[in-house]
Amino acid sequence: MKKSMHLVWRIGVVGVVALALALVMSVRLARLQLSAEATGENEKEVRREVETTTVTLTTPAMRGVLTDRYGRELVSNVVTSNVQLEYALWDRKNQNAVIAELAEVCTAAGAALRADAVPLAADRPAFLESWLDPETRSTYFTSFLKKQGWSEALSAEELWEKLRDYYGIGEETDYAVARTVAGVRSNMERYDFAYANPFVFCYDVGRELVLELGGKDWLMRGVRTVYDYTRVFETTYAAHILGRVGSIYAEEYEALAAQGYRLNDTIGKDGAEAAFEKYLRGSEGSIRVRLDGDGRVVEVVSETEAKAGNNVMLTLDLELQKAAEDALASQIGVLVARGEEDPENYPTDVGGGAVVVIDVNSGEILAMASYPTFDISRYSENYNQMLADPLLPMFNRALSGIYSPGSVFKVVTSVACLQEGVIEPDTVIEDLGVYRFYDDYQPECWIYRSSGVTHGEETVAAALRDSCNYFFYEAGRLLNIDRLGRYATAFGLGEYTGIELYGETKGYIASPESKYAAVRTAWVGGDTLQAAIGQSYNMFTPLQICNCIATLANGGTRYEAHILKYVTESDYSAVVNATQSVIAERIDMSETTHSTVMKGMSEVTENGTAAAVFSDYEVHIGGKTGSVQVPDGSSNSVFVAFGPYDAPEIAVAVIVEHGGSGNGIAPIALEIFKTYFSLQQEYGSGAAEQTVSD
Repeated sequence: MKKSMHLVWRIGVVGVVALALALVMSVRLARLQLSAEATGENEKEVRREVETTTVTLTTPAMRGVLTDRYGRELVSNVVTSNVQLEYALWDRKNQNAVIAELAEVCTAAGAALRADAVPLAADRPAFLESWLDPETRSTYFTSFLKKQGWSEALSAEELWEKLRDYYGIGEETDYAVARTVAGVRSNMERYDFAYANPFVFCYDVGRELVLELGGKDWLMRGVRTVYDYTRVFETTYAAHILGRVGSIYAEEYEALAAQGYRLNDTIGKDGAEAAFEKYLRGSEGSIRVRLDGDGRVVEVVSETEAKAGNNVMLTLDLELQKAAEDALASQIGVLVARGEEDPENYPTDVGGGAVVVIDVNSGEILAMASYPTFDISRYSENYNQMLADPLLPMFNRALSGIYSPGSVFKVVTSVACLQEGVIEPDTVIEDLGVYRFYDDYQPECWIYRSSGVTHGEETVAAALRDSCNYFFYEAGRLLNIDRLGRYATAFGLGEYTGIELYGETKGYIASPESKYAAVRTAWVGGDTLQAAIGQSYNMFTPLQICNCIATLANGGTRYEAHILKYVTESDYSAVVNATQSVIAERIDMSETTHSTVMKGMSEVTENGTAAAVFSDYEVHIGGKTGSVQVPDGSSNSVFVAFGPYDAPEIAVAVIVEHGGSGNGIAPIALEIFKTYFSLQQEYGSGAAEQTVSD
């Protein structure tokens, strides 16, 4: 409740500031009106005969706030001021002089003019380096040249003379000043300066400049200082999820214009900002004023208040998100250090990774991390550096990366074989080291390949505990690829999960079709053996893998994954939309099948490949490790888990590129479980989740 009140208070403060600024504008307009009326009745009568013009000035809407499931702010707003040109008041006869003077005033006050696309230096008519490379040339300016019928082969001096003539800039004007004017005029065209579309000259200017430009002389020349809102990131976490806002691209504008957007507007570009744009956007306000022939305000005709956007509450738990990102980064650091200290026994090419945490009983995403991450508040500033980084920090591995699941897929093979009657819970298959059913393909069990011994006689639960490849070669062959593929699909592997964020990769399951599409060759028996242990042409996202384990943990109900919890009014007074969990599939899984596979996953953490990490942990966890051979470099490491074992609440999936064995990344999941159960005690089993009026 305290957090909710705090949020309402903050929204209130912003509203008061916005209202105050609007009132200042209204008072200023009223004073102008009164001064126009104070000259007496005779002049009033004369003025009624003078032709007047009605213009509309817009006021911006505050964008909605993004919060986590407990109301913690993730992205909010701060009130800023912009210098804006109003088309209806713009002095087009003297616009070059106005631009030059305004630029001088703004620059002297420390305000930065908007960057433009004119490819000429600021101090002399010479091309910028970006123009000299055809791959980095401004697409807008090349289109501008084509529209004017000017050649891209023009020299810098020739281009400058054409621009000077095109914009009517006198030759006596100093080059630096003239170049500024040309850049602004170019931007005014680029951003469609018009009655319904003011042009922002400078963003986020200081109070002193607002006061200096606040007089009626500047207003009558078409220059207005207006309040606006800038997005503020309240956390350094969840960069891949939150996304950012930005300017509308020219190629987007045609479609967006039909939705009421202007070229100057900002819009969600990716992440939650883009996915929930329709809720977050808000509706701008307007002030209609009547002007006389001299551009003076004679009447405020009407005023419509801006309506703030709705607030969006995500399913994320910020504290759990922090734990996931920190644990992922920390353990990858441990793996890198091991490789440096002992390159003979540990990978030296450890790469990026991903973590997903899902509520198994709803499909809500509680955390989703991708490593390396980045500082989203400095996205534009660091863009080129991030683009050149070989680890691709902007790439959301959890949502868009696809990986072979390796041995964690054996849980799907187990369910399919048990449910189809290929094996029973007590069926014993003896590991002979080398699987010799096919003459032309005889793969070895991993333990035989590494040490020359075998797992001996194995039931399915024991085979999951030991990750016995031999057992699943035989079970998978008896099952066949078609039936295995149907179960993989039912578990949501190789299928879109339903998450609202853009950029999800579908992936694909191993099948004759996926193999032919990849390498144009037919399916053979050996492919089924590899598919049964999670290799072959199985390629899934970490999100899909986590949702698969969540489905198994809850007994076979696959929910659509989602990250939107509530949409509320801007003051949190009412719920606009509440996401309901959607069942995507109910898998026909008997209690015997379920309990057998769950027992195998319990064995993994108690006596098997992850026991060294989980055996002393007080909460009973089920899990499965995986080590996946890849074409280049060390094996990828995979680990999945759920807990608590007797009444599962969350599922966790972790993948690290070239991390080696799956048990090497199990500590990441352990830290997540520790944080989750600690938080549940602190929250009181979810009682502290923010509530709003319905």
